[in-house]
This record gives sequence, C-alpha cells and structure tokens, in this order.
Amino acid sequence: MAPACLVAGGVLWALSPLGIHLSELGFKSPDLFWKLFPSAPLLLGLGLLVLYLGRDVPGRLGKIGAGVALIGVLLVVVGDVGLFYLHLDGHYIATAPAWRALRLGLVLLCAGSTLLGVAAVRKKTISLWTVLPFTVTSLGGFVAVLGDQGSFGATLWAAFGFGWAWLGLSLFARYVPVFPRTSNT
Repeated sequence: MAPACLVAGGVLWALSPLGIHLSELGFKSPDLFWKLFPSAPLLLGLGLLVLYLGRDVPGRLGKIGAGVALIGVLLVVVGDVGLFYLHLDGHYIATAPAWRALRLGLVLLCAGSTLLGVAAVRKKTISLWTVLPFTVTSLGGFVAVLGDQGSFGATLWAAFGFGWAWLGLSLFARYVPVFPRTSNT
C-alpha cells in the first residue's frame, strides 16, 4: 500500500505546475487547482505513515526525517484548507495564518524528506540508485519552496514529486518480484 500511495502522491505532486497553469488558463485563477491540491500531500503522508509504522524507516535520523515530513504534510493540508476553503487569510490579513502554515509545511516536508533520504543512504537500507534521486529532488523541492524562481522553481517542484514517485516505484519493485522464480521439477 505504501508504494502505491507514494507513486500516486508523487505523480500528482509532479503534475501540479501543469494543474496551476491549466487552472489559470481555464478559470483565470489558480484557486481551483489549490482546492484539489491536498490529495497529493495526503497520499504522500499516508504512504510515509505506512512506511513509518511498518518499521521500514531507517535509524533514528530516518525516524526524525519521517516525523518532520509527516508534520509538514499535516501543515500543508491545514494551510491549504484554511487558505482556499475557509479563506482565513481574508479575515486575518496581517497575520496570514493559513499561508504561513502552508509555507512552513512545505519547508518541513522537503526538509524531512531530505533527512529521510540521507538516513537511507547512511544505513544502506535502500540501494543508492533509489535513494540518491529522491534525496536530490527533495533538496530541489526545498529550494523551490524558499522563494519564487519562476519556471526553474516549477521544474524543481515537479522533480520533488517525481522523486517521491521514484521512491514508491523502487519500493514496489523491492516487494514485488519482476521475474518470478520457476521450479525445475
């Protein structure tokens, strides 16, 4: 279940720059996209939670990274709902609590993902070819969240999603044999 959630959430996340663009073209505002966005972090969070509870998270650093990423997922969803469904920032203009929760959640999600990747490299629980792209794209996601980099930031944002999808596909390949063994009887 965890690999499927990570793949689905990662693909949805990776397609989000396209969703923003299509929402702006069709509705002259990205708000429609942002109302649909929580599905991606929720799927990532569910997959990460299943990995965490299944003890597939490596070491203390991995547990810290997974915990930080899960808190980030929660803040992203709460911030998105507060911003685009409840319109909290329209009432609290000076403090903008929903926007701040969304941004902090994105930072924590990317930082936790990076820690999780570093822990997996250190403990060698997953092969390097699996974890290295995930870790690099997590760092890219962190850079994309820190400021507005235009199309470069959108590319890093999409790469962050592809990193999660890659991790999910790699975990799926680890659990499901591609070439089943045959007996010679």
